[in-house]
Amino acid sequence: MKIPNRETTVFSTSAIDLFASALGAFILLVMLLFPFYRHGGSDEDFARTRDVMEQRRLAAGQIEQLSDAARALQRELETVTEANLGLEERIARTRNDLRDMERQVSDTPVPVPALDPVEEPRPPTALVDGVEFSILGLATESKSFVIVVDMSGSMMNYEGLMLRAVLDILAPLDESNRFAIVGFQGNPEPVLWRFPGGLGMLAGSEENLRQAGEFTRGLARKFVGSTPTHYALQAAFEYPANAIILMSDGEPNSPPGYIVESITRENQFRQTELHTVAIGDYTHNRNLVLFLQTLSRLNNGDFVGVSR
Repeated sequence: MKIPNRETTVFSTSAIDLFASALGAFILLVMLLFPFYRHGGSDEDFARTRDVMEQRRLAAGQIEQLSDAARALQRELETVTEANLGLEERIARTRNDLRDMERQVSDTPVPVPALDPVEEPRPPTALVDGVEFSILGLATESKSFVIVVDMSGSMMNYEGLMLRAVLDILAPLDESNRFAIVGFQGNPEPVLWRFPGGLGMLAGSEENLRQAGEFTRGLARKFVGSTPTHYALQAAFEYPANAIILMSDGEPNSPPGYIVESITRENQFRQTELHTVAIGDYTHNRNLVLFLQTLSRLNNGDFVGVSR
C-alpha cells in the first residue's frame, strides 16, 4: 500500500517579510499624515472648524486667568474679613472702656469753684469833680471817643435803651471833642457800620451830632446775628481816639477770657481808656457783668449799666 505525501507547501520567508514591511510602512505613513487628514467637506468648513478650535483654546486660557483672579480675590476677601473682625473687637473693647470712664466720671464729685462777688454797677451820676465831664456816669478827661454799639439780634429787645444811651453820650460833646460810632454784628460773618465812613472822626458840632443821631436810629433797624465783640474792639483801636465806649447786652462769640487777655495785651502800650456799658437786664446775666467789669478795669476804664 502506498503512503500519501503529507508535505505542505507554504510561502517562502522572503515573501512574508515583504508583506510585513509594506504593512508597517503603510501604518507609519498613516500616523505621520493623520494630523493633516481632513474629513470630507469644503476648505471653508475646515477653516471655520479651525477658528472655533482656536477660540476654544483662547477661551480656556481666559477662563484659567479669571479663575486665578477669582482665587486671589477670595484670598484677599478672607484677609479683609479677618482684619475687620479684629477691628470690630477693638471697637467693642474701646466702647467698653469709654463706658467705664463715663461711669467713673459720673461717680466723681466735681468741686464748685468759689466765684468772686459781682460788683453792683453804680448808677449814672452828675459831673465828677476834677474831670472833664461824665458820660452815663463814666468819668473821663478824654476828648475823643469811639462809641462801639452791639447790633446783635438780642438788642432788638433794648432798642430804646440803646438809642437813649448813645444820645446821652453825644449830648455833652462840643467842637472841642471828636467822635466816631461803630455798630457791629455777626451776620454770620462780622459786619461793621461806621459813622463817619472809614477811620475818620468828626468834631462835636451841632450838625455832626444831628447826623450821628440819625445814623444811630438807623442802626436800630439792623439788629440781627451774633456778637463779634473782639472783632469790633480791634476795629475801634484803629481810630485815633483816647477812649472807647463799648455797649452790649450779651456775651461775645469768642471766649470772654480770651478777649480780655487779647485786648489788654494790645492796649498795653496804647493806654486807651476802655469803658463798658451793659444794656438791658444785665443784673440777670452774671457772665456778661463779669466780662465787662474785668475788661474795663484792666484797661483804664469804668463799667456802668443801663436798664429799663
